[in-house]
Amino acid sequence: MNTIEIARVRVVQGIGGFWVNDQPAIQMGAQPDGFFFKGAPVSPGFRSIREPSVAYCIVIELTDGQMAFGDCVTVLNAGYAGRPRPILAENLGIVQEALSNAYEGKRFSGFREAAALLDELDLDSDVARPVAFGVSQALLSAAALANRSLMASVLTKEYDLPGHYVAPGLAASCGGNWELNVEKAIVRGVDMFPQAAIQTRAQCEQLPDYASWIAKRLGELGAPGYQPDLHFDFHSALGRMFDNDEDRVCDYLSDIVERVGSLQVYFEDPFLSRSASEAQDRMARLRLRLDTRGPNCRLIADEWVNSPGEAKNFAAAQAAHAFQIKTPDNGSLINTISAIQTCHEHGILSYVGGSCNETEISVKASVHVGIALNAWRMFTRPGLGFDEGLMVVTNERNRTMALLPGNS
Repeated sequence: MNTIEIARVRVVQGIGGFWVNDQPAIQMGAQPDGFFFKGAPVSPGFRSIREPSVAYCIVIELTDGQMAFGDCVTVLNAGYAGRPRPILAENLGIVQEALSNAYEGKRFSGFREAAALLDELDLDSDVARPVAFGVSQALLSAAALANRSLMASVLTKEYDLPGHYVAPGLAASCGGNWELNVEKAIVRGVDMFPQAAIQTRAQCEQLPDYASWIAKRLGELGAPGYQPDLHFDFHSALGRMFDNDEDRVCDYLSDIVERVGSLQVYFEDPFLSRSASEAQDRMARLRLRLDTRGPNCRLIADEWVNSPGEAKNFAAAQAAHAFQIKTPDNGSLINTISAIQTCHEHGILSYVGGSCNETEISVKASVHVGIALNAWRMFTRPGLGFDEGLMVVTNERNRTMALLPGNS
């Protein structure tokens, strides 16, 4: 591997692919006001319940003049379940100074050595993870440029991976348009959908009929033999609705599974938890109960599993059938890679997720991670328009697979 020689690092203010929400305020009944919400936020770090997202756009200039890019962002539901709070434009100067001091004029043997330095940055914890996320993307890109190779190839070499590449399946977000985007997903033949953002009691009450409607439209629009997985993300709203009553939650989930026949259904984060340990215990108990109800009812963990290193605890407890490894929440891509490896070691399905608030640059980097590490699924993003995110992930996946050794 050729070395990475960094001449300059620049941090430029940008925006994320969507907005950031105070999730607890919305789930506790904040009244919509057009695209926004009335009332004051309840979570620290928010100035309003829904506010514009900020991105720090990273530019690494190598000594040979090549430029590598990465974008620092948070997820949509920032500051909740152990996630960093929204990043602020006024902190850009602090980030610039820290990165200049750490990286300018330095030489690194490869991506892993360069990314390891991110753990030493003197930044507030709510800033450190988003910054590590964006800078690690740029460092992976820099390693690829220095070696005239793909980012996935860099990871294959540096992690001594077998290099047997299987294209991960795609999990599509259908956003707030529950019906039209599902119809698009069916006709496109997406592997898993709709990942509907279920945030309120009304949406929880609507979901069973929605599941029946999806099964009906599959029969009307789907190609012969097409059997996608269904994915419903509760963002803990079901736990709020049922006061975390396990019997009622299990009965509710079983009803949905019965409505969709033979389709595999994945339910994400149904319970409301106040800590990682509480979430782990609740999810582990629920997994055991769902396993007794048949093979088509499966559980995905996202909230609380994405603090760096937390995947090991959840995996050891078998606290879900799959983890949505949310790349921005994990900070450096080194942590995302570690989480995927943990999933493989414990028989957990690895789902490389993220947020509608990411950018095309952050998403493309995560696609290379998913391919190199043989992830089970990859989440389509950025944005909530369905088509745009599906295009970004599909095209980067397919281009990369076509260019990797043995896949031409």
